[in-house]
Amino acid sequence: MQLSVVAARLSSLRTGCGLSMKAAAQAAGLNTSTIFRIEHGLVAPRESTVRLLLELYGEGEHSYRLLSLLREERVAGWYDAPGVPLGLSAYLELEDQAQVIYTYYPRSVPPLLQTPPYATAAVRAALRPGATSEQIAGGAGLVAVRQEALDRQRGPHLWALADRQGLLDPPLPAPDDRLAQLDAVALAAKQPHIAVQVIRSAGETGYLYQGPPFTILRFPERGRPDALALHLLHAPIVLDDWRRVEEYQQAFARLSISAFPVDATSAVLDEMRATLTG
Repeated sequence: MQLSVVAARLSSLRTGCGLSMKAAAQAAGLNTSTIFRIEHGLVAPRESTVRLLLELYGEGEHSYRLLSLLREERVAGWYDAPGVPLGLSAYLELEDQAQVIYTYYPRSVPPLLQTPPYATAAVRAALRPGATSEQIAGGAGLVAVRQEALDRQRGPHLWALADRQGLLDPPLPAPDDRLAQLDAVALAAKQPHIAVQVIRSAGETGYLYQGPPFTILRFPERGRPDALALHLLHAPIVLDDWRRVEEYQQAFARLSISAFPVDATSAVLDEMRATLTG
């Protein structure tokens, strides 16, 4: 199982770079037959070969993800599928393991609350210029899979802080799509495992958060420390340094205290809907 996942990932990365087996073999100093056997799961590659190929495919910094599977140090999950960016899979594994997810995306809607049109627009904006329609659709589909995991039985609890401007001015030109996104957040806020708070303006609260979007993940295992993910331009950075985690825990607490309370969310969203409908 683990070997087939490694094989599929290496094959996907090679084709994503536009390399034939022969070209990849020549660039890596290997035989074409070696690439064939590795990508078809006929042989377990050496760790040095995996590192070499990942460097060739521009994913050398994430080699530990495949090596951990090759060593059978962990069990493959849905986040190890070839369609999941290798740089995102480590975060998604942690998100899948979390018991509570705290998240804030300034000026935008958190992915776990996005509608398909919003997710498509957000993925299109985040990908590098020249991204194909298949890549955009794949990214939006990944958001949907994450939302399914959130709604599964015994799934994690979500506490999301929603940016007012992000809800009123989403990257959706169609009025119906804008209303649908607002309604989706309102519906999610009624779920027992989801808490949504709308952020008040800095003019009202005197507090202005000036950092990147972030997520704090809390796990069910006693003694396991929280993890912090900073959602940067192309991929999240996961940090477990307790000082940094504590900084963002405090930032989340300040934002939450200064936001509209949870029991006011429905009324606040109704007011915003009236603004959008004129």
